[in-house]
Amino acid sequence: MKNNILVIYVGVAGIRAEDIPEYVNKVAAKITPVTFEGEIIYIPIQSNDTRIECVNPKYITDIELINENRTKIKELNEELKFQIKQLKSNKK
Repeated sequence: MKNNILVIYVGVAGIRAEDIPEYVNKVAAKITPVTFEGEIIYIPIQSNDTRIECVNPKYITDIELINENRTKIKELNEELKFQIKQLKSNKK
């Protein structure tokens, strides 16, 4: 497992659905760390706020917390895939 996981929730409230992927890419280009070692997940959310959360698995030693965080990351990835699918279907 990589050292860190950054989850970046990108606020997209008020942005047209067809413009969201481009907007998220622009935000990602501006805030992605150059020297970061780990995984970065971008999730568009219907909010005006963009926030970043960091999960550092090497500091989590309790097996229940490890499993809980792995489950959350899987859920975040599934939600991201769902949102992307929704955005693509809205463009058609």
